[in-house]
Order: sequence, then structure tokens, then C-alpha cells
Amino acid sequence: MRLINVLFIAIIAFILISVGYVYVQNSLVMGTEIVLWEQVRMKVSTLLIGVFLLGFVLNLLYTGIMELTRLVRGLNASAATRAGKRLTVLLQEARDLLAHGLPGQARQELESLLRERGDHPAGSLLMGEALLKLGAYDEAVKHLEGACLAHPDSIEFPYLLAEAYILARNSDAATVIYKRLAGDHPKHAIRALRKLRTLHLEAGRWEEAADVQKRLVSRFASEVNLAEKAQGVALLYQVGMVKVEGDHFKEAATIFQQVLKEDPSFVPAYLSLGRCMILQDQEPQGLEIWLEGFRTTGEGALLQEIEDYFIQSGKPEEGLSVLRKVAATSELATTAKFFLGKMLYRLEILDEALVLFQEVRTQVVYSPILFFFMAKIHARRGRMEQALNEYRQLLRNLGVLRQRFECTSCGQKSADYLDRCDACGSWNTSRFMFKENELPELHLRPETGPWVGMF
Repeated sequence: MRLINVLFIAIIAFILISVGYVYVQNSLVMGTEIVLWEQVRMKVSTLLIGVFLLGFVLNLLYTGIMELTRLVRGLNASAATRAGKRLTVLLQEARDLLAHGLPGQARQELESLLRERGDHPAGSLLMGEALLKLGAYDEAVKHLEGACLAHPDSIEFPYLLAEAYILARNSDAATVIYKRLAGDHPKHAIRALRKLRTLHLEAGRWEEAADVQKRLVSRFASEVNLAEKAQGVALLYQVGMVKVEGDHFKEAATIFQQVLKEDPSFVPAYLSLGRCMILQDQEPQGLEIWLEGFRTTGEGALLQEIEDYFIQSGKPEEGLSVLRKVAATSELATTAKFFLGKMLYRLEILDEALVLFQEVRTQVVYSPILFFFMAKIHARRGRMEQALNEYRQLLRNLGVLRQRFECTSCGQKSADYLDRCDACGSWNTSRFMFKENELPELHLRPETGPWVGMF
């Protein structure tokens, strides 16, 4: 016999003995009758036994009710558990179907899930994704609008609804959602601000995009990388270009100056700022801005701008004078001499251009256009052997003789036929670079450049 059983029997025996002892010692009191109410008498011992039995019955009744309640709750919990497992299985099957590119079948699974439990958040969200992948954009919008009302505390539904609006060609509604998300969740607004910036960019709303960019950088400086921060300069530049299109050159110049203050290597700002100054009849300042841009960045496009400006404005001698000075004094003499030679070539001063090109040739590794100009000059002077040598060098620079095959998927060129493209991994896309009957008629190229039509 276990010790706990012995103790239990001992306790019961002790209680019975104690009760018997009390009864014996108080037998006279126990046998005394008491009046409960008129004409109703009862012995004390009977009353005590009755009270004990009543307490026992009440306790038994309470215990039974509690056990019954627990049983019902257990059955409900078991049913809920089974239903939850069934819904979880349906949800996982729908996810797998979506992952395997079967949104139609996933939709069927999700419809079964939502018929059983219409307020299932994960199921509703996945249904929205399935509808978008099926291209049912209007239906997705309607579904997600209802889901947003049913789950007001969730931020995933508004994000997906905004995406649905965009696909349904209602970017204004998406913009409203992103603005609300950025305002309602300031500590987690980086995602909404990035989406909002993208919408403004796609719509060409440069000032709004620049404003969003400022908010991003100021509030999430540690989470925004250098490449993303650099977008602020580009957006500010685009704001300046909007001013240029509206002929507000003074305001545009101020913006371009701010761009260059933030990023002195931003070549488009030098180009546009110089044009703004010239269009305000400040030619010396405009030229100096281009030259300063070249000194700072070494970008030949700035010398190309000077060349185009003077030729198209009918002042080629002044342009030659400026480029000669740059070629003689600049630390970037090789690039400056090339552009001086190119301008001489355009003006038919071929012998001087050739001298410059030959000087530049010894200092460059790659420049197909240089060899093209030299070949043309030699041909014009009847020196065909020298012209052929320059054309050979041009072909070597371009790699035309080495790159004979092209990937039709990504455009990667290679010397040999490849079963699989090294760049994009596509199979059976390597094609010999040879096409028939697709050459357009050749026409003389008209004069081009930013200054055409301004004079």
C-alpha cells in the first residue's frame, strides 16, 4: 500500500473519531430540538446533517457544471483546431500554387478558405495577390478595398491595394494611399515614401519627387544608401529642367548652382547652367561654366557643347580660339586636343586636325572615332594605304572581327558560338551576326546639337 493512501485513511479515521467524540460529548445538545419556524421543529444533529448534505449536493452540482463547461470548451477547441489545421493546409497549398505560377488554381483554394472564414487575413491577402497575377485588376481592387475595411490595423492590405490601383491605371488613388501610409506610420514610412517617389518619377512630377526624397534622407538617413541619396541631386536637376522648359532661366540657373554645390561632378548641371547663362545674354559666364565643368570632371561633352555652340551660332573662329587655349593650358590636354582636332575636321582644316590626332593617338588606348577621322583625312588626301591602316585599327578597337555571335536574349556578343549565354544563361540564343535585307537607305545626317534652331 502506498504511503499517500495510508495517510488518506488515517486522516479520514481521525476526522470520524473527532466527529464521534464531539457527538458523544455533546449528545444532550445534539438531541435538543430547535424551532425553525412555526410548527416546524428539528433536532440539532439532524439540522447539521442536513446542512452538510446540502453543501455536498451544491458542491457536487457546481463541480458537474464546471466539468460540463470544460468538456464543451474542449470540444469547441478541438473543432477549432481541426478547422485551423484545415485552413492552414489550404493556405499553404495556395501559396505553393502561386509560387509555381498557377494563380487560377490558387484562387480556387483561397475561395474555399474564405467561404469557411471570410475574415482570414492571410487568405484575403493571398487572394489579392492571386487576382493581380491573373490580371483581374478591378476585381483585386474591389476585394482589397473590402479587406482594408475589415482589417484597418494592417498595413499590408493598403500596400497591395495601391499596387492594384497602379496596375488598374489609377496611380492617383495609389498616391493617396502611399501618402496616408507615410503619415499614419511615420516610424515605418520608408517603404511608402520610396513607392511614392517612384510614382512621382514615373509621372514626371519632379518637384514632388524631390520633396519626398528630402523626407526620406532626413528621416531615414541611416537606412538610405549612397546611391539612393545621390538621387536627390538628379531630382533637383530635373526640377531645374522644368524651369528651363518654362523659360524661367534665372530660377533654373539657381537650381543648377545648388546641384553643383551638392555634387561638383554632375556634368548635366554644368551643361544646362551654361546654356541658361547664354540664353540670358551672359555668354562669357556660360562659357566659363562649361570650361570649369571640363576642368572639374574631364568630361568631353562639355567641349562638345562649346564646339556645337560656336559652329551653330556662326562663330567658328571664336570656338577654335577657345579650344586652342584649352588644349594649350589644360591638365587634360589629350582630350582637349582631340576635340580641337574634331572641330578642325568639321571646318575642313584637315592637315592641322591630322597633326593633332596623330599626337593624341600615342596617348589613348581606345577611341574608334579617332581612327575614323584619321582614315577619312588620309582618304581625302589620296593616301589610301594610310587610310586602310587606320580603318584596320578602327575595326580592332571595335572588336568587330572578334565578336561574330550575338545572344538574341540579352545582346551579349562573343567570338565563338555558345550553347548557353555566359551573360544571361539562356540556351540556344547564340546567333551569327549576319542579317539580310534590313539595311535602310543611307541619308546625309543633318546638323544636330542643343543649339540648332536657337539662332
